[in-house]
Amino acid sequence: MSRSTEAVERSEFARLLTELRQQHGLSQGQLAQASRLSRTYIYHLEVGMRTNPSPHVVRNIARALELQGEECQRFYDSYTRLTGQHVEPDRLTSALLELGELASLLVQSTSYPAHSLDRLWFLHSWNAASLRLFEIDPSLAEQHPKLHLLEFVFDPQMRRRFHGWEDLARRLVSDFLYNTHTMTHLPEYKELWRRLRELPEFKRIASAAYPTGKPAPSFVFQVQHSELGRLTLRTATTVFTGMSSYSMVSYVPGDQQTLKIYREQGW
Repeated sequence: MSRSTEAVERSEFARLLTELRQQHGLSQGQLAQASRLSRTYIYHLEVGMRTNPSPHVVRNIARALELQGEECQRFYDSYTRLTGQHVEPDRLTSALLELGELASLLVQSTSYPAHSLDRLWFLHSWNAASLRLFEIDPSLAEQHPKLHLLEFVFDPQMRRRFHGWEDLARRLVSDFLYNTHTMTHLPEYKELWRRLRELPEFKRIASAAYPTGKPAPSFVFQVQHSELGRLTLRTATTVFTGMSSYSMVSYVPGDQQTLKIYREQGW
């Protein structure tokens, strides 16, 4: 193997690692923490200063990035071309549920109204209780599988149902900016931001919203239901270990009156 060929192969692995890390919205420090490596080590891998990571290290990086299928194989192949060493994929990977399927299963198994969100806050799956709580036509939810949580909250029809809508909207926009601050370089984020800025009132609120630190995991708001009356809801967000791509938001009773209504509904 010539020196020039080796350099090209080394840069292929380094470039791919950087590309995959950025696509998955992680900083070098976050990837280092998730893969139990140092940030300096990740930096050296990406610039090509380290050309001999072990298969175990490469497998840990793939797990931290949640690589699957072709993406994972592409990463392993670039490592093999660089070092001549093969990485055996996790034997259980092919048998595991896709993370989106697992998130949907968890949402459907809870009795409280709940839905899942992907890492950019697209509404991924609803259970029947959440569709009734927010008075959403199930067929509409199926027709718009890429509806965003902020698009839902900023919808003029929905806005009238939220008491204190302005405070709720500001809170959610601030939390969204914090949770996605490492993903602003992604093409899908840029397209989403363009969509959001077309929503009435979003541009005004977003221009004055700034993340003030890690969001509290729970907050209270009120919604007016056409049949059930006014409901006081508290959010409960579950982030699953090893599933950074998805989270589940449940809506639990925020006062005694809402608790009574929930019991009547079998929630």
